[in-house]
Amino acid sequence: MDLKAVKAASRPALLACVAAAAENAQGLLDDAERLAGAGACARAYSLSALAVEEFGKATSLLTLAAMPRNMRAQAPVGRMLEWHQLKLVGGMLMAVLGFGPPGAAARLAAMPITQLEQILDTTGAFADDADMLKRRGLYVDMDRHGRIRRPSEITETEVSGQLARARQVASSARLLRDPGVQPRFADPPAEAVELSRALVRAFAESGNVRTPKAAAAVALNAIRKLQHQMAGSGAG
Repeated sequence: MDLKAVKAASRPALLACVAAAAENAQGLLDDAERLAGAGACARAYSLSALAVEEFGKATSLLTLAAMPRNMRAQAPVGRMLEWHQLKLVGGMLMAVLGFGPPGAAARLAAMPITQLEQILDTTGAFADDADMLKRRGLYVDMDRHGRIRRPSEITETEVSGQLARARQVASSARLLRDPGVQPRFADPPAEAVELSRALVRAFAESGNVRTPKAAAAVALNAIRKLQHQMAGSGAG
């Protein structure tokens, strides 16, 4: 993806890209389902994990679309769109929040922080497992003990669990795949804009570590900033 083009794109263009990414994610999931049905467990796992990542990328693009263009010019677009574990966390968080009314940002702003910590701890763990097994589904590897790891070792149970998570993400993201509802996101609410600001600040504070735990920490930091800002606005 051309990051300069993303920074310079109009909101309608970014929303069109959101819909295209979500549609592609659904296609990846459909292919994973077909592979699983044919007994190709390893490849099915990898494709279903990639589907969750692609849904997460659609969420990142939606966040970028909510930003004022001058803020987007300063945003860490590369990390938002190319950090695999962050996209997995974003996809799984999408499964929890969905996109129905009220918006995801409003629900995040109202959610108790202890509940958020628990959700993000769980999604971070899922992202860690999914990222590891995604690679195992495609490549032969050797672990630190010298043991050869083969894609064929991925089990039907692991695939079944990942497909279930991917289906949940796809169900939550179904609105993103329908171009007819894109006007819903054309004028983002104040909390969505503030969440985008909070994410930029959270990225600035996070350093360059790219692990599932760091991805979940970025998300939690951003949501805390959102809650603090929204609480301050309400008090005013």
